[in-house]
Amino acid sequence: MIKYRALIANVFLVLLITYSQNTTAGEFTSAKVLEWPEASQNSLFQSSVTMIGFVAAQTNTHGHIASCVSDWYWEGGQADPAKNEAIRSAMRRFPEYHPQMVILAVVEKACGKFGGS
Repeated sequence: MIKYRALIANVFLVLLITYSQNTTAGEFTSAKVLEWPEASQNSLFQSSVTMIGFVAAQTNTHGHIASCVSDWYWEGGQADPAKNEAIRSAMRRFPEYHPQMVILAVVEKACGKFGGS
């Protein structure tokens, strides 16, 4: 029997990975996020990366990604400024994409893809 929490995490993950965000990005693109103050950008990055780590931990098949996200993004209990800059750099390269997809791509590049188990 599938646990309710694992089911929700898996559904969220599948939607995040497979649903085309580009067509629904509308006005909310990476270019728009880059117009925000840096502190606001950092807040979005931190909450997004934290959620990616949380989802990875809850799927029961991506624990290695959850550990990597924690080791990769956090430096002494604080978000590593170099990682925020890596996300910003990717957003500059892909300004038309939804920011969540760009953040996920940067995390997957560093820690592995969710598509494989």
